[in-house]
Amino acid sequence: MRVLAASFPTDASARAARTLLMHAFHLDPGQIGVEALAAGRTVSDVAILAGRFREEVVEAAREVVEQHQGTLVMDIDDTGSNA
Repeated sequence: MRVLAASFPTDASARAARTLLMHAFHLDPGQIGVEALAAGRTVSDVAILAGRFREEVVEAAREVVEQHQGTLVMDIDDTGSNA
């Protein structure tokens, strides 16, 4: 398993990516989530998506993130090692 996290320019784009990832890879809600960044901060990315993915779907998951204007910020195996 790998953990991917990505920043998104809007909460809506992050949530759309989450929905597609959940359906495409049969993830349950506990495997993937979206959180808004701290309110009141001046940042260009307003939401973070993070999830756990099987090795064989990581490349496809990355493509979904990119299609929804996301920027991958973390890709590690679930033992904590950078991939």
